[in-house]
Amino acid sequence: MLAVVPAPFALGCMEVQGAEASEDEAHEMATEDLDTENGLSTINGLSTMNGLSTMNGLSTMNGLSTMNGLSTTTGLMTSTSGRATVSYLVKCALRSGETLVKGAYTFTGQLGVAPEWKTGTCGTTCQENLSACLLAHFNTAGRHYPLWVIGPQTSLGWGKSNAKPLLESAFFGNIFVSPPKAYYCNGPDYDRAPVAGRIGAEGASTVPFHNPYSGNGLCNDNCSSNSDGYTSCSQYARPITVYRELDAGVPYRICQTDNLNSCLEVYNNQTASGASIRLGTRSQVDRQKFYFSRITTSTKEGAYRIKNALSQKYMSVSGGSTQSGAGIVQESSSSSATQQRWNLREITKGSYVIENVRSGLWIDDRNAPSGYQVMQTGGGSVYDASQMWKLILEP
Repeated sequence: MLAVVPAPFALGCMEVQGAEASEDEAHEMATEDLDTENGLSTINGLSTMNGLSTMNGLSTMNGLSTMNGLSTTTGLMTSTSGRATVSYLVKCALRSGETLVKGAYTFTGQLGVAPEWKTGTCGTTCQENLSACLLAHFNTAGRHYPLWVIGPQTSLGWGKSNAKPLLESAFFGNIFVSPPKAYYCNGPDYDRAPVAGRIGAEGASTVPFHNPYSGNGLCNDNCSSNSDGYTSCSQYARPITVYRELDAGVPYRICQTDNLNSCLEVYNNQTASGASIRLGTRSQVDRQKFYFSRITTSTKEGAYRIKNALSQKYMSVSGGSTQSGAGIVQESSSSSATQQRWNLREITKGSYVIENVRSGLWIDDRNAPSGYQVMQTGGGSVYDASQMWKLILEP
């Protein structure tokens, strides 16, 4: 069982007024409120046979601020992992600015999906709101990674974030009952450049939830929705929709969509500026690993810098050329060099063209299988397989 020490959270400063707010108002206010971080590596006390409120010093019949609601001497409060669960429970339940003091520990609220539980009972609505929120914050790697959460809960509301454009999933159920009902469904982006410890990541360890739907288990096929997220899934009317970003803290491989064993790499392990970017056979080498860091959040597509894990230099167009056929190289960091900036434009599910901001052209591998450097070509709206790439998250 992993132990997690919660990191500080970015607290919001406004509340969405639910049905009293217009759609535009909800969108505007949601963009102030709903940035959060996951990192809950274990929901202490939750098993396939027992719910969260069973035998762990927690009772939904009493307020969290009371000894009968959350004991300080038994269960969750007596272990590091248990207190991590409490920290996320309070983060979800209480509003920004509210705290819960238990013995020597102070826990901070943020999302406010069940504020009534601080001093009163937590009924079915409260339990389902908290269940969706806790499940949404689960990360098998115990990493603190930014998310954007929205839903029908009045403290959340609707609205998208330009900085987090990938619709990962919706979470729902009731983990307080026995046996617990812990569910998720796959959003359209669940396996697109997945984040370590999250849904869609390769090698993810055991999680406390499962997808109850057959086939691809897509939310779109099984849940009701509006233009921003999911309003109900099966009998659960309080799902939480999660958007996320590429993980800037872990490297990805950039591989051909039609041949995942062929991936971009820095030629011959070179670390000097000007070294070419070519195709190589997929293997566990740092020259094939790249970090993506966002430059701006002003548009949905955004723009990224792409840094090689071996050389610590950035993917660029040779000489800053805007001409088709110019080679792709690595260069030393320059925050103002637009030839080091790239947009990811999705063409088919999980496949992208990688567009240079300066030239508007795309990374192309058409000559690379013969041993040549990849180059920039095309652009616009016409593309072929040589310009399509898949991002693969691996250790």
